[in-house]
This record gives sequence, C-alpha cells and structure tokens, in this order.
Amino acid sequence: MQMISITDTLQISTIALGAGNMGSPEDECSRFAIMDSYVARGGNCFDTARVYANGESDVALGKWLKQSGMRDQVIIVAKGCHPIIGQMHISRLSEAEILGDLDLSLQAMGLDWVDIYLLHRDDPHLPVEGIVIALDKAVKSGKVRAVGVSNWTVGRIEEANAFAKENGLTPLSLCQIHHSLALTTAAQTQDLTHVPMNNVEESWYRETQFPIMAFSTQARGFFARHIANMPQKPGTQQYYGHLPENFRRADRAAQLAKRLNIRLGALLTAYARDCGLNACALVGVSSLTQLDEVWEATQFTLTLEQIRFLAEGV
Repeated sequence: MQMISITDTLQISTIALGAGNMGSPEDECSRFAIMDSYVARGGNCFDTARVYANGESDVALGKWLKQSGMRDQVIIVAKGCHPIIGQMHISRLSEAEILGDLDLSLQAMGLDWVDIYLLHRDDPHLPVEGIVIALDKAVKSGKVRAVGVSNWTVGRIEEANAFAKENGLTPLSLCQIHHSLALTTAAQTQDLTHVPMNNVEESWYRETQFPIMAFSTQARGFFARHIANMPQKPGTQQYYGHLPENFRRADRAAQLAKRLNIRLGALLTAYARDCGLNACALVGVSSLTQLDEVWEATQFTLTLEQIRFLAEGV
C-alpha cells in the first residue's frame, strides 16, 4: 500500500477511510466489517470528527478499536472546532474550544491520544498566534502526535507555520481540503467557511508538496448519478450541478473508465491521489461493495495524460 509522510515518523495510506459514513449506526456488525476489511487490505488511516453524527462517529470508531485491538496499528485523525450547525459564521477557535473538543473526542473513543488532530474550520479574522499556541499545547500534552487543519487557505497555513517556526512551536503538518474531479466553490456550497481546491491553492500544494487529505473524492455521487441518468440529490445539485464543466468532466470520466476497464469509484479515487499533489484520498463507504470499488484504485496509477484528459479534455 502506498503511503505519504505527514511527519518524519508518521505515515498514512493513500486511501483513508472516513468513519462517519458506514451504514446505519445501529448496524454495528456491517460497520466493523468494513473497518476490518479496510485494514486487511493495507489501509491504516481512519478519519473522524466531533460533528459527524453528533459525536457517534467517535464512539463507533472507539468501539471498533477496542474490539479489534488495532489501536497501535492504525492512524487516527480526529477533528474538532466545527461551528455550531446553523451558525457557521460564529467560529469556535478559542484555546478552550480547541483543547476541549480534543478531550471530548478522546473520551468518546476511549483513548489517551490520537495521531493527528485537525481544526475543522478557520476564522481568518482571528490572529493565528493563539490557535498555533493551543495546538502546540495539545501536542506537548501527549494527546496528539501531529496537528493540522481543514478548510484553511494556503495563506493562513503559511502564516501559522511561520509563527510556529519563529517560536519553536509545533507546525501544521496536514490539511484536509475539498479536492476531487468535480469543481465547486464556497458560494456554490453556501458555506463561506468552506475552502475547496482552486488554482491558487493547487499551485501552492503542488510546489510545496504539503500533505493533503482530499475529501469529497466521489463528489457525493454526482458523477455516478449523471452517468446513470439519475436525478441528483438536492445537496449534490447545489454543490456541483450548476457548473457545466462538471457534466463534461463526468462524461470524460465515463469514457476513460470504460477505456481502462475500471470502475468509476476507483477512477475518481485515483484522480485525487495521482494529480501531482502529496495526497491521500479520503473515502466514505457504506458497504463492502463500495470499498471494493474504490480499492480498485490501488491496482493502477493514472498517467499525466489521463489526468489532463479528465480535467481539461485534451
């Protein structure tokens, strides 16, 4: 299994598994079967967050870790400080909130520490210094091995890491960002705290090779539904369906998948991983069949020409 380095001592597999989307919360056996199969295939990274399923994602992952005895064999990525749903304009990035959400996740999972702790959203109006100091305290407490962010601009990441370097504090080592073949914008998602990949962000990530976990790699099923001539779900339509280029990309994805004799989910997973960034594709599956499909991406690597065809049609 391919890996990317987050720090000198921390590597994650290039396909990470989201713990918040694995079937019905009541169907524990199916959920655990997916987790077991993911690790058996060579995956080592699970992603969870306080906001997922009102904290039940943390609880479910903790139960699996206890039952499987796999805590020391896997990497746990936890996220905190998501704004209250319906009040996305009010940030939660005080030191008390940063450290408090971490403690809540640890308690829910039954753990003393996690490998990586990310802040789910940013507030660019806040000075970065207090945020970096709080994250450094989390590391020095022994509760976290590495820290990072989600939905931060590259400018804020640079600012945070410059402050960390100047003051001997723990730098940010990872960013989760909306990165897939499907295009969107914060205006489209109607969430101005959302920072999808764009040309400016991608240029920096390409030059620096700063590690990313790419989420929404399957674009909420947008491509699959378009190819199957199925109506889009309202949320998916809002994210992707008003941009004509996404339909052209969907058609090209269908063409290339047919030409390579691979399944669509595998192609979309590989696109996020193979487009020249230091990337891990974060996937959410609700069945072993879906895991089979995305895992097919481990059997091939897309060429530069194939990536260009998908993104540009040339």
